Amino acid sequence: MDAEHESQEIEDVVARVHARFPDVSPQDVREQVRAELGRHGDATVRDFVPVLVEHAVMDTLRASARPTDLPTEAS
Repeated sequence: MDAEHESQEIEDVVARVHARFPDVSPQDVREQVRAELGRHGDATVRDFVPVLVEHAVMDTLRASARPTDLPTEAS
């Protein structure tokens, strides 16, 4: 994967993650994506880096999301 194609893939990742987590600003999503991308900086095979980055960022955001759809316990 060339650098230009990877850059477009990363922008697509930012858009998809932001669509799934609209309460998180696009800037915050982009920062998390860049941080995760840095963890894969030494990868020799780059084809799967955008997918790995997307999954890691989504996992992080899911873990930090507040559970709003959970039923409350009755007293």
